Formats: sequence, structure tokens, C-alpha cells
Amino acid sequence: MSFNDWDVLSLEDTCFKITDGSHFSPKGVREGYPMLTVKDMRDYGFDYSSCKKISKDDFDKMISNDCVPIKNDVLVAKDGSYLKHIFTVRENRQEAVLSSIAIFRPNTKIINSDYLKYFIINPVTKKMISENYVSGSAIPRIVLKDFKKIKIKVPSLEEQQAIARLLSTLDEKIEVNKQINKNLENMAQEIFKKWFVDFEFPNEEGEPYKSSGGKMVESELGLIPVGWEVVQLKDIANITMGQSPKGSSYNEDGIGEVFYQGRTDFTQRYPNRRLFTTEPKRMANKGDILMSVRAPVGDLNIANEICCIGRGLSAINSKNENNSFLFYGLMKLKNTFDVYNGEGTIFGSINKNDLKSVKVIRPFRGYVREFEKIVSQFDKEYLILDSESRNLMKLRDTILPKLMSGEIRVPSEN
Repeated sequence: MSFNDWDVLSLEDTCFKITDGSHFSPKGVREGYPMLTVKDMRDYGFDYSSCKKISKDDFDKMISNDCVPIKNDVLVAKDGSYLKHIFTVRENRQEAVLSSIAIFRPNTKIINSDYLKYFIINPVTKKMISENYVSGSAIPRIVLKDFKKIKIKVPSLEEQQAIARLLSTLDEKIEVNKQINKNLENMAQEIFKKWFVDFEFPNEEGEPYKSSGGKMVESELGLIPVGWEVVQLKDIANITMGQSPKGSSYNEDGIGEVFYQGRTDFTQRYPNRRLFTTEPKRMANKGDILMSVRAPVGDLNIANEICCIGRGLSAINSKNENNSFLFYGLMKLKNTFDVYNGEGTIFGSINKNDLKSVKVIRPFRGYVREFEKIVSQFDKEYLILDSESRNLMKLRDTILPKLMSGEIRVPSEN
């Protein structure tokens, strides 16, 4: 089949159904079935860590209303962070979705599910949709009727499968790297918790301190090992609050300094470049911890280059070059920061003085250095794998438009 023989169809012609999740959000329960929104979506599936749960009766209603995705469905973020996450459902699961997620149910005799997914992921498609089909000012969204009329070039199923296999190989390696990094972070968090929350760091005999009878004293944060201190965050960290440049200085063309206004461009650890500014004000250095100080307070990333930060962020670094200890310590302050998420009139926020005054435990320096020695190696490995994944994403995003247009052909396996 030559490129000129590719069919051009509307998405509606390639799918049995293009719909979305429930427009009604049932009451949450402690134990039940996941009820997922666009906020729970990630690049390769859902994050269930903080999702809502619903009762069996409400879940049965979700099934009858066709708000439960099935294997081979393609799920698309359509409200708010539209098109940020798009993935294929790999297996039937007992979970429902809300209306912020679109459900594409492909006719697999016409279109391969992953080929459809990559068509939507394609930067060319995203740009076209953003320029023509996004509506709403407060919460930007894409309406289903507009999705249905989008045109797609469709080669033979064999060639679709070959294209999907090639792109999936890259994505699978990216996902493996993400899982390794997740494990590295989990190990670091576990060591931090054991040493600096449970106080089971190794004593002079190599035994866990607290359970081996280590001396504890009262403090305003509860019992802590004797000789440790409760101090303010400003005593162990340098803190820079962001300041936004003029809006007229923003651009997406790479002119000026990389600019992060808030947490919008945060990923699992390092932010994605999107905006630049020609009039930077407050800067963060490579390796600084970026913390969201507005809606919500406390989300963290790490700057992997010098960048300008807007009023939604602060840049934090250790006064003693113990950034790994500081990063995992800030993670453990989630409950502290959550208090500020409910205090703003519209959006939660924390000001400079309150942030500087947050109470933290300062251990003996030797234990911090030992933790830093162990965990900084995890963090270095994390950065290597993350950089590899970013390069693979660039490769994928470079060849994807060429594959989807027929400029690059992939031999099908016959």
C-alpha cells in the first residue's frame, strides 16, 4: 500500500463509541471501587494512590451508564489538563471514570488501539486540536462532538500494528526507567522514614536506635533522640520565593530563560520545559528543590537547569549541601503543608515567613551525612535514567509525526 492509498476517516468512523465518563460524581466511601478523574491519569495508566472510591451500587450504575473502560479503550484527558495524558487500557478492571476523561472505543477491525493512541499523542494532532477545538476559559476542555469529526490517516492494519510496535518499544523502555526510578525513590523514602521519623537509625553497635533503648527527649514535635533539635526550615535551608515576570515576556520559542510559573509543568521529579521569559526576575539554580507555594502547597520537583521561577514556586536548597536529605524531608511535611491548602480564600497558599518558620527536626550531622552518602547515589541514578527517558521521548516525538503522515514507512510483518 502506498501512502496515497491510506484512507482518511473521521475518528467517529474508526470507533464504536466516543464518549466520556460519568457527569455525576457518587459519594465517596472508605473501601470500594476506584472512581477516577483526569487528576489520576499518568502517561501509562492511572495513579490510584489518592483516587476516590465508590460503593458497589454506584459502581453498578457506572457500568450501566458505560462509564467503565474496557480492554483496548483509549482514554484521553479532555478537561482541565486536556491531552496531557493519553493511554490504552490493557485489561478489564473494576474501575469507573468521571467526565473529565474521554473514552474512545476503537473498532479493531479498522484501527489498532495503540495506533489510535499515538495519533492523538502526535504533537501535530495536539496542536491542531488545541488551536481549533478547545473551549472554556476557567477550565479548558474539548467537547466530544469535536473529537468525533477529527480526521485520521489510516494505513492497513498490518502497517498500523508495525508503527505501534516501533513506538511502543520506545515507550516500554521509558516506562521501565520510570519504574526503576519509582523503586529508587521508594527505597530512599523508606530509609528516611526509618532513620528520621521512626528514629531507628543504626546506633554505635549497629542496632536500631529507638527499639534498642536509645534515649529520647520531649520536643514540640514529640519525642526525638537526645541531642537532636527542633529548628525552623530557614535554619537548614536557603529559600527563594518566586516572582513572576511580565506576561508580555513569555514565549514558547526558547527565547530567554526557562520559566516555571507554578506546578503546571511538574512531572514525577523534574519539570518539563514549556515557557520561557525574556525578563527573568527570581532564579533557581540547577539542583534546587522547587516547591509549589500555591494551589496546592507542597508539591515538589527538582530543577535540572538554571530557571526563572514565578510566584507559584519557591526554590529551596540545603545550607550544608545535603539536598537529598532536604528533599525527602520536605516530602514528609505533606501534612504540614496541607493545612495551608485550606486557608486561602480561593486557592491555598503559603507566604515566605510561614514557609521559613516551618518546624523541622535537625539530627546529628553525622547521620545526615551518612544518609546523603547512600541516597545521593540513588538520586544520581535517577537523574541518569530520567535523562535517558527524556531523550527517548524526544526521539519518539520526532519520528511520530513522520510515521503518522507516511513520511517514514515501517515494513509490516506478513
